[in-house]
Amino acid sequence: MSQENVEIVRHAFDAFGRGDIEGLLRVCDEKIVITQPAELLDAPSTKMYGHTGVLEALAIWPEQWDDYRIETLEILADPGDHVVVATRQSGRGRQSGVKVEMDFTFVFTMRDEKINEWRLFLHEAEALEAAGLSE
Repeated sequence: MSQENVEIVRHAFDAFGRGDIEGLLRVCDEKIVITQPAELLDAPSTKMYGHTGVLEALAIWPEQWDDYRIETLEILADPGDHVVVATRQSGRGRQSGVKVEMDFTFVFTMRDEKINEWRLFLHEAEALEAAGLSE
């Protein structure tokens, strides 16, 4: 199942990159749970839920940046239901004009061929531990 899960997550990133939000939502469970670190600027301090939560989570970064980009660096899957994606996000601050590049790691939990949970981590080691992939 892990390769199918990787392909679903890859599809989600590709859809986002094309601006195909409907395509992204199609691979997200309607009851998806999204958690982002409280340390993130403008990140909600509570969990986000459902497709509305996906839209809220997606809006946090692109609204703050010009030339916003997300690059997938590595995708790992466990034999079960987790997919870990290391990313580099970059852009130029809308108000400051400062160019910024940051690495984040996502952990997606899959259920019934959909993304059921998505968690964002500031440190890859924390994400790997959360997915049970740390050594």
